[in-house]
Amino acid sequence: MTEAAPTLRELARPSWSGLFQRGIVGALIRYRVMAFVVGTALLCLFVVVIFQLCGVKMKVEEEIVAPIHGYLYLVYLVTAADLARRARWRLGRILVVAAAGFVPTLAFFVEHRIYQQMQAEWAADGMPGLPGDVTPTSEPPDPVRSAGAP
Repeated sequence: MTEAAPTLRELARPSWSGLFQRGIVGALIRYRVMAFVVGTALLCLFVVVIFQLCGVKMKVEEEIVAPIHGYLYLVYLVTAADLARRARWRLGRILVVAAAGFVPTLAFFVEHRIYQQMQAEWAADGMPGLPGDVTPTSEPPDPVRSAGAP
């Protein structure tokens, strides 16, 4: 039997092997992973700061969490720049992605929006630069729509 071609969602699903893929698919996977990591680190830092504002002494935790988030943010910027270069983003999208590492929880929402936009762009463009001959029409037909249901 022949193996079905991967769908749009399967191509950019984060996986260990996907982290090392070349091209735009690998760049998107690396960006998604770093967005979640940086977003989580920023939430941890946010919790530490909130506790400090409430009067809890957390100096040691701040000295640990803040530099970790800072270094992870630099890696996040590199992965975002790689994706922006490969996808030829405009300046506005690049600035939004860069700002997402500063505002708690914003990285999660921006990552989701970027992922949706990339999926839509790939579907509209016929997914250029992806491995194999995967096209948007290679997905299995929807049985409800093909049956003629309204």
